[in-house]
Amino acid sequence: MLLLGVDLHKSTHTAAAVAADSQRQLSSVTILASLLEYRRLLRWARQWPQRIWAVENANGLGRQGVH
Repeated sequence: MLLLGVDLHKSTHTAAAVAADSQRQLSSVTILASLLEYRRLLRWARQWPQRIWAVENANGLGRQGVH
């Protein structure tokens, strides 16, 4: 299992892929807060079919959708 942690900011979002068993970071990506970039984030995440998302501030910026 893999954890995808996402740190949301107004203009950019950074995601990190962390192995659940070792807590080792495997990869990271920073995207602009736009629909095109959100799609790039989802493509990046597909390389790990067994994944869990952890989104920081999901009641704030994470809930707003596209900025």
